[in-house]
Amino acid sequence: MKSGKVYLTGGGCGDTELITLKALNVLGNCDVVIYDSLVSEELLQWTKADCEKIYVGKRYGSHALGQPEINALLVEKAQEGQTVVRLKGGDPYLFGRGGEEFLAVKEAGIRCEEIPGISSAIAVPAAAGIPVTHRGLSAGVTVVTGTAAEKDGQGRLKMDFDVLARLDGTLVILMGMHYLQEIAAGLMEAGKDPDTPCAVIMDGTTRQQRCLKTVLSGLFAKAQAEGFTSPAVIVIGAVAKLELVSECSRITSESEKLAGITVGVTGTPHFVQKLSAALGQKGAEVWDMGFMEIRRTKESLPDLAHFRWLVFTSPNGVRVFLDKMRQERRDLRRLYGNRIAVIGPGTAEVLEEAGIYADYMPDIYDAAHLAEGLAERILEEQRGEEKGTEAVFLRADQGSGSLPRLFDDRGIPYLDWPLYELTVCDKKRGEAVRKRPDYVVFGSAMGVRAYFEGIKQEGQSSPESRYVCIGERCGEELCRHTGAPFLAAREASIEGIVACLCEAV
Repeated sequence: MKSGKVYLTGGGCGDTELITLKALNVLGNCDVVIYDSLVSEELLQWTKADCEKIYVGKRYGSHALGQPEINALLVEKAQEGQTVVRLKGGDPYLFGRGGEEFLAVKEAGIRCEEIPGISSAIAVPAAAGIPVTHRGLSAGVTVVTGTAAEKDGQGRLKMDFDVLARLDGTLVILMGMHYLQEIAAGLMEAGKDPDTPCAVIMDGTTRQQRCLKTVLSGLFAKAQAEGFTSPAVIVIGAVAKLELVSECSRITSESEKLAGITVGVTGTPHFVQKLSAALGQKGAEVWDMGFMEIRRTKESLPDLAHFRWLVFTSPNGVRVFLDKMRQERRDLRRLYGNRIAVIGPGTAEVLEEAGIYADYMPDIYDAAHLAEGLAERILEEQRGEEKGTEAVFLRADQGSGSLPRLFDDRGIPYLDWPLYELTVCDKKRGEAVRKRPDYVVFGSAMGVRAYFEGIKQEGQSSPESRYVCIGERCGEELCRHTGAPFLAAREASIEGIVACLCEAV
């Protein structure tokens, strides 16, 4: 069997836009991504829908997998012939043990390539207005890891404070918050001036970034008093007193209304991607909790000339319909004479991308109002005319019963044509129900049902997250599974969900 390839990939630090184009390219084409705790989950949305995502994060005192197990996992997946991205925070080779992983993969006879990433050692201080070098203040920078401050068998700190205290330039310490007191004390005991400017930058380059400035003698006490914890970068040296930040960057604007909150988005890949982008623009940290997949039916489309109205109830339905038209080599001009009804603006937007414009859309974007409004319009048109098969519902196999039920009640002929069915990926659902964001968003009643089934299946407790529903039927389904309070978007759309969350925070 042909072996695959491993890419040791730097994911940058904090801000997802700090990933390189090359890293983004391999991430979008890989079969497996093995990622760390310091990697933003927003980056995972750029992977393929069928990409396997494996978390191997390490934090102080807690390792999902040990380093030998990670090395073995990289080899195992590549030997299966898969393209593997080992996604690491910052740069793989800067205290990231990327070198060990490269050697392990190479020893197994597997191709491996390192893709550099932007390191927090440089980028995080810069984001806080601190250049690590500056003429007249610092001509060099030394980067060390705080884990070197661990005590040896005799209870002595391993960090060479005598050398570090004599440095004239900037000292940057990564992963040092758990030993901050020992580090500050060790440097001063070795002769470092207690009044040396210092800074601690927590959650650097993100919208949650906080920066503390003080002097070495007060570093530990002030950081502890103000609740500074990992992940954080410690800067010691004269440059720490600089503040190269414009005033406008200090202000959290209305466009960042959701800064500081985490939102888990469930649904199909298209829904998750679009809502994630909209929430990200408002400052939210978005977690991909999508586990719904689209499986297209194999049957060819019916003869559309037999129907007056083509009815679409979701953007997914439009996408599948247009793909089927292309696959079956049906010219869009054959839709001449058909009228088109859509459930809401998101569905209409996907149609408009193909140059097709809807003839009817209800004022309230749900299946019940679509059924009511369209039925009234059809009955008006039918007066004095011979009845035919008036409408074809082009939608998911598990679609709402509102449309067929109301058309039956009104005696309006129709054909309910399943374009696709929504299926659940159990592995992705298992990953989703274990996550605990501040808010969980549901885009459909089926998604709600599948989510809570997953909680039972995985033996998980219901999260303390607040729930957000896209519409009335979605909310009704949620009430069947939990008595927890929830938010409901006034408008069943991406924009409605974003507005709902902005009003709540």
